Amino acid sequence: MKTLIMIALLSLLTIAKPLHIDEILTQRDSFKLDISVSYSNIQRANGVSLPYTYQTENGDFVSVPTYFGSAKSNQDYLNYSLSLRYGVTKDIEFFTSANLYSSNTHSTLSNFFDTNSNKGFNSLNFGVTYQLKSESETPSLLFGLSINALDRTRFRDMTLVSKFKSYRVFTTSFYTVDPVVFLLNASYGVNLKKEFEDTSLDNGDIFTLTPQVYFAVNPYTSLNWGVKYTYYSENKIDGKQISSKSSNVSFLMGMSYEFSAKTIFNINAEYLNANNITQNSISTTFSYKF
Repeated sequence: MKTLIMIALLSLLTIAKPLHIDEILTQRDSFKLDISVSYSNIQRANGVSLPYTYQTENGDFVSVPTYFGSAKSNQDYLNYSLSLRYGVTKDIEFFTSANLYSSNTHSTLSNFFDTNSNKGFNSLNFGVTYQLKSESETPSLLFGLSINALDRTRFRDMTLVSKFKSYRVFTTSFYTVDPVVFLLNASYGVNLKKEFEDTSLDNGDIFTLTPQVYFAVNPYTSLNWGVKYTYYSENKIDGKQISSKSSNVSFLMGMSYEFSAKTIFNINAEYLNANNITQNSISTTFSYKF
């Protein structure tokens, strides 16, 4: 019986399908729609007053609503992301994405308790991805740029709306050793100063480096594991530094299932516990090619 099971598993691995470039880059003259819903529970210790940034499934950096500057808080955060991609050529893809959110935060400061709820629009961005090199005996290499045309940031009792204040450059590389795919992604987010009446907010820049391993279980299912290193530069309010440079490492795992050649479902989880912040996240993404 064990022999039969091993033969069946080896047969599945033999026909397992590796990651294809069209799962990262949209095919020429084709569209791809990604719909993502992500839930995060974010717990902050007393004294953590900096604005918190969350990276969505499509790579966008968005601002999570932040309230008390020095209170301990427990926050439930939902991100809703809609991304549309178009393959201009076999090596160039244009994309646009919109992010909405809802948030519920319980804060505690000494004997004072407060609850804040907020929802609405978060960001709208446009971008382009270019394949510099296709995969051969050496790894593939892709490069991209995105611009936030519109941003909405909720911080303490203020809502800051800004245009063209956030930019992101990113690169992706992967290499296949069937049925395993090694993938490396790096992103650098640049945030310009945001101003609202007599208040200014400078979120600082963010760098992420994410190595992952994808394993094809069968022709339709793959599993992935990885880590994400994140570096933050200092944050400033009204020109005054409120946090210094910092970094952390979170742990990732997920699964992908292909219902058809046009339809893919992904579920991913992330765990972070560093710098007095604990974050547990789970994200689902539905992708459709047309």
